[in-house]
Amino acid sequence: MICLALTIGWFLYRAGDDATEVLARNALMEVMGRVSQSIERQTLSARESLNVVAPPPVPSAKAGEAPAILPFPKDRKQLEERLWLANFLIDDASYVYFGGADGSFLGIKQESPNVFMYSVREPEGKDYVYHLRGPNTEMTLTTVQDYEPRKRPWYTQTVERGRQTWSSVYTDFRQKHLGINLSKPVYDTDGTFLGVANSSIGLRQLTEFLQKLPLGRNGVAFVTELKGDMIATSLDEPLHEVKGDTGEFTRLKAQQSKSPLVQQAFAEVQRHLATQRVEPGQLVLLGARAEGSKIEVAFRLHHDDAGLDWLAISAAPRSDFLGSVTGGVYQTLLLGLVAVCLTFVIGFLLLRWVLRDIRKLTLAAKSIGNGSPFPALNIDRNDEIGQLAHSFQEMERNLRTDRLTNVLNRDSLIAQIDFRRRNSSEANPLHFAMLFIDLDRFKAVNDEHGHDEGDKVLIAIAERLQHTLRHDDSVARFGGDEFVVYLHGVSDMEIARTIADKIRHSVNKPIDGRNGNSYTVDASVGVSLYPADGLDVETLLRVADSRMFDQKRLHRMLSV
Repeated sequence: MICLALTIGWFLYRAGDDATEVLARNALMEVMGRVSQSIERQTLSARESLNVVAPPPVPSAKAGEAPAILPFPKDRKQLEERLWLANFLIDDASYVYFGGADGSFLGIKQESPNVFMYSVREPEGKDYVYHLRGPNTEMTLTTVQDYEPRKRPWYTQTVERGRQTWSSVYTDFRQKHLGINLSKPVYDTDGTFLGVANSSIGLRQLTEFLQKLPLGRNGVAFVTELKGDMIATSLDEPLHEVKGDTGEFTRLKAQQSKSPLVQQAFAEVQRHLATQRVEPGQLVLLGARAEGSKIEVAFRLHHDDAGLDWLAISAAPRSDFLGSVTGGVYQTLLLGLVAVCLTFVIGFLLLRWVLRDIRKLTLAAKSIGNGSPFPALNIDRNDEIGQLAHSFQEMERNLRTDRLTNVLNRDSLIAQIDFRRRNSSEANPLHFAMLFIDLDRFKAVNDEHGHDEGDKVLIAIAERLQHTLRHDDSVARFGGDEFVVYLHGVSDMEIARTIADKIRHSVNKPIDGRNGNSYTVDASVGVSLYPADGLDVETLLRVADSRMFDQKRLHRMLSV
């Protein structure tokens, strides 16, 4: 009887431990997916802004012909227009500028909403710095300084390498936060070197994103350079410190973090990198022990040809996910001892009852990671396992839905579409349409009435989209004022456009705000079809996004 009771307890412990490991790893995979998306969006904004200032060569349609180089503006007014456009591509405060080979300089920096710095230098002259509120507004001279762009590190480093180059992460002394530059050499159509274009972005938004992630009670997420210098962290601790009496800022390393979990996680990653080759973009999961307890670590290397080498790392103690399962195991073990003493049959039935619910939790944990629909648990219990089941459902909602609008988030929608694709076959092919929706005139609501009113508008739009769609359709918030709609079974472009028009009319209805205000926003909708327009979600999103921008330009032309 004692051996049977111990066997029951061992199986209960293993089942709970396995379920916890699966849940912990799937949760870290979800977190790392969102962190990687944030890093890609942050760095992509710098690349795209440089492409506006100095577009890349256009490949020739004929094989063997050299790509066409687009002329770079030599007139300051034309260059200024490109800098304004590039600056407006980035949501966060940014600095876009160009240093000419003749010593000239022109830069536009967004210091705060509706406040910009305009810096201009003629060849071999002084640098004049102005403040203004936007393009073609009155400029106020604030500083005249000696500034030679050709002697700056971003200029010399890019000239030496002859290609697009990331700078080292630095501390912005004025804003007291980290930033990074992406520089690009610019050439004339005849190959003459004209100068260097640069996009400077702040990294504070990355830390703010990490601090909002659902990481559990003791989980952490952080981004470092390969040598360990911190770039962003989910913890409330500084990323740099003032060195001595000089006032010089010194970057802090992961090894100096106040969190033992951060130190342990980075050490595990370093040990793995010392013995294993890791491909950029590959997600690596590690198990380790810290102070006698099991921890799970996930990391991904972000690398590009411009010199970016960042590590995104997330870690959590497995006990965070075990929660009250331990108490449930001991309680069930005690009941098992009593049951075994009474009868073997009752003990066997009790074992099946307990393992059935834990197996449901294990299957539910796996569904979070592979994008399949979350199964109905049907666990009606008031003990710790019932509480854990409730926690599973709450965690699934937090990981798969956007907190503000309560619709799906981008990663969850992509995971669900991939699940449908994996389960399709020639006998049961998958067809669907994807709508990329961008709200027009929404920025005016935020600017004039505040973000609280803007949030109300987003919530109202999300509810309208849900009410407009069928049961098999899905809507997700892509980010900011952008939404993506999945239309199951739609394979005809005209039907998809009809639904898009229906959605646009629904969005265009007035929305009640505070103090009797009423807001009206419009929507630009781009449509793509699977498999006609692409065989993967990213391609379909790009096609729909491009068609959305075509419609947005049409709306602007019609409104003029």
